[in-house]
Amino acid sequence: MLSELEFESWCERNDISRETREYINKNIRFAQPARSVGGWGENLTGKYPSRKMGVTIQWESGKVEGPAVLMLENDDEVLEYYDQPNKINLSFISNSGKKGGTLYTPDFFVIRKNSAGWEEWKNEKDYISSAKKQKWKYAKNEKGFWSCPPGEEFAKDLGLTFSARIDTEINWNLHRNFTFLDDYLRRRKSIEVKVECLEEIKRVIFQEPGISLKLLIEKSNDYVYNADDIYKSIIKNEIFVDLSVSALAEPETVNVFLHKEHSEMYKNLITCDIDMIYPSQISLEVGSKILWDNHVWKLINIGHNSVSMISEGLYNELPKELFDSLINQGKIIGELKEQRIDNSLIDIITSASEEDYKVANDRLRYVKKYLASGSKQFDSILEPSLRTIRYWVKNYRQAEKLFGNGYIGLIPEHKNKGNRYERINIKVTELMDFYIENEYETKVQKHKSIVYGLFANACREEGYIPPSLTTFCKRIKERSQEKQTMKRQGKRAQYQTKVYYWELEKTTPRHGDFPFNIGHLDHTELDIELLCSRTGKKLGRPYLSLLIDAYSRKVLSYYLSFEPPSYRSCMMVLRDCVRRFNRMPQQIVVDNGKEFHSVYFETLLAMYEREPKRRPPANPRFGSILERLFGTTNTNFIHNLYGNTKITKNVRGVTKSVDPKNLATWNLIDLSSALEEFFFELYDTIEHPSLGLTPRETFKRGLFYSGERKEIYIPYDRLFEILTLPSSKTGEATIQQAGVKINYIYYWNDEFKSLHSQKKKVKIRFDPFNIGVAYIYLNKRWIKCHSQYYSIFKNITQKQLKYITTELRKSKQLHSKSFTINAQRIADFISKIENNEHYSILKSRADETKKVIYAVFNDSSLLEEESLNNVDIIKTSNEIELIKDEVQTIELLDTYGDF
Repeated sequence: MLSELEFESWCERNDISRETREYINKNIRFAQPARSVGGWGENLTGKYPSRKMGVTIQWESGKVEGPAVLMLENDDEVLEYYDQPNKINLSFISNSGKKGGTLYTPDFFVIRKNSAGWEEWKNEKDYISSAKKQKWKYAKNEKGFWSCPPGEEFAKDLGLTFSARIDTEINWNLHRNFTFLDDYLRRRKSIEVKVECLEEIKRVIFQEPGISLKLLIEKSNDYVYNADDIYKSIIKNEIFVDLSVSALAEPETVNVFLHKEHSEMYKNLITCDIDMIYPSQISLEVGSKILWDNHVWKLINIGHNSVSMISEGLYNELPKELFDSLINQGKIIGELKEQRIDNSLIDIITSASEEDYKVANDRLRYVKKYLASGSKQFDSILEPSLRTIRYWVKNYRQAEKLFGNGYIGLIPEHKNKGNRYERINIKVTELMDFYIENEYETKVQKHKSIVYGLFANACREEGYIPPSLTTFCKRIKERSQEKQTMKRQGKRAQYQTKVYYWELEKTTPRHGDFPFNIGHLDHTELDIELLCSRTGKKLGRPYLSLLIDAYSRKVLSYYLSFEPPSYRSCMMVLRDCVRRFNRMPQQIVVDNGKEFHSVYFETLLAMYEREPKRRPPANPRFGSILERLFGTTNTNFIHNLYGNTKITKNVRGVTKSVDPKNLATWNLIDLSSALEEFFFELYDTIEHPSLGLTPRETFKRGLFYSGERKEIYIPYDRLFEILTLPSSKTGEATIQQAGVKINYIYYWNDEFKSLHSQKKKVKIRFDPFNIGVAYIYLNKRWIKCHSQYYSIFKNITQKQLKYITTELRKSKQLHSKSFTINAQRIADFISKIENNEHYSILKSRADETKKVIYAVFNDSSLLEEESLNNVDIIKTSNEIELIKDEVQTIELLDTYGDF
């Protein structure tokens, strides 16, 4: 972002008035976004962690606004850009001719080196649709570009601009490359390439100018460099790749040069090459070219006796026999002759059925016999009549004249037989459509026979004979099933009838270009009943949280617990991903569950510059690869274990002897260990049908070509674990005489002794699986604090605390206004509630979850008491400050809610 001095300097250079400066500062630069974006229709939404702006930038269209953000982020001409700026007033003349006005929120406000103004990003069909409804809003100007006249008028008064941008302005190769290089671009100033690695890379390129990126990476096996060194060299402009032409994710299509001039020289060398033609099928047409004795000749005349040609002003004429002889000897080579097939010929061939081909093949046998021997050979009474064969011969010869192929005339045309004219009166057809649309396609969902009765009565009243019920039902089926389902059953039912289609536009592949490009995160309840490992008590069905790499289909991490999806599940699965790989996916696709809107989840991703993407509501196909893996896990693994709940899908068939609750033998920790084996040893090593390789092989191969990117590794240490812990609503607390108060409970550390009188505010974190401890950021380090009644609270989870505080409120609801919850009341209540059945199950589930967490993270320095590295903490603290403004815009939920 620009400093105040830099902004004032920019204003002076661009002659920005004092009034406009104040407007930009007040309404844009120092204002929060006018609104939070939300998913609608079939649009992805997301938040891009901008290094240029120091905050996360919202977008609500994965095909237009999202790519536009990345282009703005990496455009050196763009100094600042703001999402969802304050509303502007658009004045217009409505379709009815009346003056009007409306408040409108553009997509972005962009400050460039030589201009500033609002920008609206849409695809063309959206502009066309909007222009049809509101003619005043958008229009094409005299140059054929879209514009917003009211927006331009508003901006003109301030000396600014208003641009209607379109998705075709986005260079998709460049966009894919920005995505591919995003991890490097964020660290452009700090990344370095070792001198010996750079020298080796340049030596290889010098030996093979224009070498493909794929071959350059593969040659790294024989040299000291790797793929990371190549990409860093591109970023540092040490070697040259035209990022606007080829996608780095397709390395076989990318040419690498020493520098830009080297690339230009290589291109010029190719264009100046001799116009050579290569061996192919000869084309004897005037104007075509041939190669004869290393000279290119152009045919200017092809006669009966001779062939004339010219080459570079020279004229030559050959006898036709000699010309043909030279062709046969291979001394004359011609251009490839494009074979064209008549469209009508294609239609006849493709519309014929297998039975039609069988009939035509049988007829051809008799036609050939007739053409070879005449009618004398047809004496057998077992063969078709001579008259029939002559009819076939006639069709054969006609087809030869029309299509150049007699076989076409033998294909039967049964499909064209019959009366092709409509036999129902057009008025009856219109009446039928009216009743289908207004009586059948409604939310009432009337039966077909009822609607047919109404239609038949209307026909008789009009004096027409109604068609049959079968015809009426056939007419219903001919209408769009998608629209019909939408009208009768609503949007969610309509989604199931939508036809799946392949995306043809040249945009970013929906599964990413490399490992850790796109990850999918979601939760599901597994189809199995579990027991307590200590008491054997029935604890119910567990929840599985899964993070999968979209590119390789590899499972990155998982988390198993009895707790329904919450921010805690999200934090733990991301923890596990960093523990295994020291990385998180660049983009994480999630649904609109409330746990993914948690301030803790969004803060963690922003802190490590990861981008959340939210798929549209009720559109599970956007996460189809993860949904499919959930199904595979249940059907191929869970349904083969004792206690699986597959039988409960048919409730009437469940008896005591087959009730999954009575057959349960597995506990949470054993199931977690079994899933570890299933995901990382079994599923990971089976060939995936859509990849042709196993997920493990695809993942390893992808890392080789895209780089391991160790510069962005996230160390799994105590600092990272603390940053994955939640905080309070404000994120801060005041040091008081009794300590720091978090969620009704005071926490103490001896370092507070001299600070409580200063009322110092500090950043806080607490452990949701152990409310006996909390962490306070003091004197540039995190220190561990213990709660009041630590011996009671040390084994209590946040989920249990929520239950306890809820029960306390219920017990004191008669005088709730004067009732205050504190640590003493909570501790007393815990000692009394131990025998409560509901609390007992809750505690058992919490204990089982803790065992799983300990088993998974037992090799880590999980929340040790030593101080953290000061440098790391200062860096992280600064990152938190960068996203503080963004976090404040998020609506914070209840501290004890299931985020």
